[in-house]
Amino acid sequence: MLIKLIRSFSSAHHLPNYNGPCHDLHGHTWKAVFVIEGPVQADGMVCDFKVVKKLLDGLLPDHQLLNDFLENPTAENLAQYLFTKIRPELAKQGLTLKTLEIWESDNAAAIVEG
Repeated sequence: MLIKLIRSFSSAHHLPNYNGPCHDLHGHTWKAVFVIEGPVQADGMVCDFKVVKKLLDGLLPDHQLLNDFLENPTAENLAQYLFTKIRPELAKQGLTLKTLEIWESDNAAAIVEG
């Protein structure tokens, strides 16, 4: 069974390799869309959404400078970084992170599939 959770976080970054205004420090309210796979348990749920939301929120870089984690924090690099960080934590719960979408605006996203 697949389930989907949408979380948001606010972070700042600057793109050192970009020739334009995004080279300078600026922020986004990012949207993260998680597609998670797992078996339906005896209680009829793959997992308790409340538990997974808390886990995900604890791993997202809310109100942090993304350049502290990534040299070049593009949406693509951020998506890959978060996918690599979050996937093993979900696996500890018997869940598989299938896709992660990182939206930097209403019209632009990077997607990682595992």
